[in-house]
Amino acid sequence: MLTEADIERNLRAVTHAIAQQALEGLTVPPETVEDMRKIARGEMSNDDLIMKLYSRFPHVPIFQPR
Repeated sequence: MLTEADIERNLRAVTHAIAQQALEGLTVPPETVEDMRKIARGEMSNDDLIMKLYSRFPHVPIFQPR
């Protein structure tokens, strides 16, 4: 179980990741930001987000597990 300190650290990491993308001229979609925050709070697993991203962006040519 995550502590409040863990959650705060994780949310700060999400903020930094989004800022890094902005510095590179990219925008993280709002629904992806919210999913990242859910992971940071322990409400969703990384695997769940990966599967959501595969279904959200089926046209993007990325490796998908079989």
